[in-house]
Amino acid sequence: MTELSKSEKEIYDLRREKVKKLIDKGIESFPTYFKNASFISDIHANHQSLSDGDQTDISVVVRGRILSIRSFGKLTFIDVKDSTGKIQLLASKDDLDEILKEYIELLDVGDIVGTSGIIMKTKKGELSIKISNLMLLSKSLRTLPEKWHGLKDKETRFRQRYLDLIVNDEAKKTIDTRFKVLKLLREFMDSDGFVEVETPTLQPKAGGAIAKPFVTHHNAMSIDMFLRIAPELYLKRLIIGGYEKVFEVGKVFRNEGIDQTHSPEFTMMESYEAYTDVNGVMDMVEKMCEYILSQLNHDLNIEFMDKEADFSFPWKRISMFDMVSSHFETEITYNSDLKKLKEELLNKHNIENESSSIGMLVYDLFEKYIEDSIVNPTFVTDYPKEASPFARECKEQNGVTERFELFAFGSELANGFSELIDPVDQEARLKEQAQKKAQGDEEAHVEDKDYIEALEYGLPPTGGLGFGVDRFVMMLTNNESIREVIAFPHLKPEN
Repeated sequence: MTELSKSEKEIYDLRREKVKKLIDKGIESFPTYFKNASFISDIHANHQSLSDGDQTDISVVVRGRILSIRSFGKLTFIDVKDSTGKIQLLASKDDLDEILKEYIELLDVGDIVGTSGIIMKTKKGELSIKISNLMLLSKSLRTLPEKWHGLKDKETRFRQRYLDLIVNDEAKKTIDTRFKVLKLLREFMDSDGFVEVETPTLQPKAGGAIAKPFVTHHNAMSIDMFLRIAPELYLKRLIIGGYEKVFEVGKVFRNEGIDQTHSPEFTMMESYEAYTDVNGVMDMVEKMCEYILSQLNHDLNIEFMDKEADFSFPWKRISMFDMVSSHFETEITYNSDLKKLKEELLNKHNIENESSSIGMLVYDLFEKYIEDSIVNPTFVTDYPKEASPFARECKEQNGVTERFELFAFGSELANGFSELIDPVDQEARLKEQAQKKAQGDEEAHVEDKDYIEALEYGLPPTGGLGFGVDRFVMMLTNNESIREVIAFPHLKPEN
């Protein structure tokens, strides 16, 4: 709880006194509900044609939070905001009884009120409600941030996000966009025949991705459990069980660093479709994003982090090996000579690399020297087998998988592939990952015999996808920090 300063404590006590006065006078306040109010945005939409100075006989009821109170002799102006917009209330002392006059004097900025009155437009052209009745619904005992300066300090904004949403319109627009994106994402997946499902958040094995998990303990079963790093292996079990198209939108957790694009808890949409491959998944991602952008009426030229990207469809698809070859001006394939390639990189580009295979060398070079430079949406394909434990190997090229990652503005937005369905190959890859974990690699995947057993019953050809909702919203709202697009981001304790 934020401690009150001396001046804030005085205001707090004064407001408590006002509550006591209301109660002592028996003035009706603090009802348990307040219904039949109009949305403020609807009032604005329905009365745009009023001329300056017009007064109607149309009575309306609104409810919302007081943002400002201004008194000028016999007139008091009160700005009230609901979830859809803001409108001015006008109270004329000549038209109010003594009880209502006294009531208004007990109001403060931050209070939540319900009011009724007639629609009018002031001579200065502001649509207003000339009030005939008003009721206090909830008292704000603490003061809102000062009107003209707002809430600027980022730590305060994120710790007291409710205040941020009250006083910073852009913050609310960002969170509104996030919720719209989630709604549209679900609409698209549903229209495409996918079934929305749920899988465990607490898992006996942290599987489905290469990442460091959060560990907890289940007392009743006396076992350690893990917050999921991905729902992948459970979703694929549903495909084995007979579902052909499934998706899940939910939180995943990774016990790793925090920066502008990484949060320990973030929102992922994962989908799996039987009888399709990596190309079908890329097609689906394009259609999904096109639907969301069109429904939002969003410009396809998107500005983000002082750069502009063209999100027009279709999006570019290019092999990781081709990108690395072009960047370093030397042809690199999975069959290239590793020793000669390392010597060439050292002599020509002064790059030393400890990778033990061509695949990991290409992957490392891409991450360090190319990934950040991708601005327009691009599907990067042909990921090495060593970095893709659940992706099917290309039939045309050993060591390369049918996997893609979608990048824009230098950040990964999505990861997808043709799923590995061979239980023998999958078991061998997981054993290799388990050896890395035993040697100290905390992010390596665990061996999962239960999943292998499930595969042995037969997983049909399947295309899988993981789509990062947070980063997509960051780009659509031009917010450089992931904390801006999460309603309640994680922060270190103040003390």
